Amino acid sequence: MDQMENVKAALKRVKDSVIRERLLMVQASFKQPLRDVAKEHGCTHGRVDFWKKRYEAFGLRGLATKPRMGRPKKISEEQERKFRRVVRKHNIKQGWKTQHVRKLIAEEAGVKYSFRHTIRLIQSWGMSKVKPRPRYAFSKKEDREAFLKKTSRTWHASL
Repeated sequence: MDQMENVKAALKRVKDSVIRERLLMVQASFKQPLRDVAKEHGCTHGRVDFWKKRYEAFGLRGLATKPRMGRPKKISEEQERKFRRVVRKHNIKQGWKTQHVRKLIAEEAGVKYSFRHTIRLIQSWGMSKVKPRPRYAFSKKEDREAFLKKTSRTWHASL
């Protein structure tokens, strides 16, 4: 019954919904058969048994999802920091177009990223896309052209 008390105490402390769900599974698995618990939580009895064994072996930390290895980045962390610095500092007034950032990475690092992945990189650097506002219907043509020359779709650092 000691583990049941530990689970109850942990349920009061834990805020993460995924870990809470797993804790509830473990708690129920001490009282009911695994198949019944699996039906309640909408998973297989093997999954319930997996989390129960992980809890018994590692405690509350065992219920957290372990980090997984993914495909390594094409550019190093140092290169990424350098590009982030360049894009944030240079050309602040006009901003950067995605194709220019992509070209910069290709020239400096020799790595070709897709257009979409370049956008993901730029967003991970904390930058946001700036678009010109919609034009006023009764504005003068010269004013519209001057406005469009000044602004185009560019990336700016979020402040």
